[in-house]
Amino acid sequence: MARIETLSAYRCTFSYLQRNNPLKEELQEKIKADIPPEYTFADFIEDFCKATSSLAKGEVTERAIMLPEENVYSRPSESGVKKWRIVPYAGKQGKPFRIIKTTTGKKYDFGSDSAALYEHNIFVYQDEDSAILIFHRQSGSGCKSVFLEVANKMLRQKGIKLNMELYLPLVSPEDLDVIPTKIQLQFVRDSTSTDIAENTHKKKQREVVKELGLNLGSYENNAIKDILRSVQIGKIDRAVAFAKIKAECPDAKDYNDAKIFFRVGKRICPVQWNEFDSIMGVYDITDQLHQRFRSSGDFIGELSAISDEYYKSIIKEEDVNAG
Repeated sequence: MARIETLSAYRCTFSYLQRNNPLKEELQEKIKADIPPEYTFADFIEDFCKATSSLAKGEVTERAIMLPEENVYSRPSESGVKKWRIVPYAGKQGKPFRIIKTTTGKKYDFGSDSAALYEHNIFVYQDEDSAILIFHRQSGSGCKSVFLEVANKMLRQKGIKLNMELYLPLVSPEDLDVIPTKIQLQFVRDSTSTDIAENTHKKKQREVVKELGLNLGSYENNAIKDILRSVQIGKIDRAVAFAKIKAECPDAKDYNDAKIFFRVGKRICPVQWNEFDSIMGVYDITDQLHQRFRSSGDFIGELSAISDEYYKSIIKEEDVNAG
């Protein structure tokens, strides 16, 4: 089965920390006057490279990320917009894993002090006062969460933060490329591992105590499917949606988490409730990218071109809405 290729776009800005700002006194006047930081994405990329040149670990995401300076590619500006393609390595850390060399069958085992990192493509478009970041995801694998966590951990010492607002294409629920097919309501609690080393992590292990599975293809669950669609197109937020879903289910008061299964093309993708935004605003480019790649043999070139086209469509839609 062909892998699924998607893009997700975020409108990004920098702002001063309102609470727990280590430079509160120094920045007091600017914060009070609501003056945005004089900090560009060119500055950010340089600082992010320095902060992650060897490896940076996320705590909430349990993932790691690394952006070597040589993986930052400046692209020709267009209509006053500065462009970059950055290629961070990102993946899981803190858990043992095994690599098998396909040509020899030889196995390599790594402990929990290692990280399995893969290349990811992020396209950056810097205009006058903000930027749009477009994240490429391959078969559900992306790096947005750890990217944002590590970025804001780095920026805190400057008294600022990175804000990322997900771009949601204006489509009707019927036109969405990503269809929810099943939801599992879960009662989850923190658990203590018998492995002392695992308990040193700041993020506790989680145990699923019980689940309630609902088939969203059944007409009896149409109301829940409509609630999920409303979250996808930005009509309601996740907290409100979760309360509405629980209200539709008898004896659901104990459930505090959920896993949703989405159909993206021909593939089913499971997504935890707190990672719902990783599936929202998804722009499926699988057929388009694979068709272009078969003709040119230039995967990165075609991916870059499709990202540029998506960026232009976003700007065009924003201009229409502003008018």
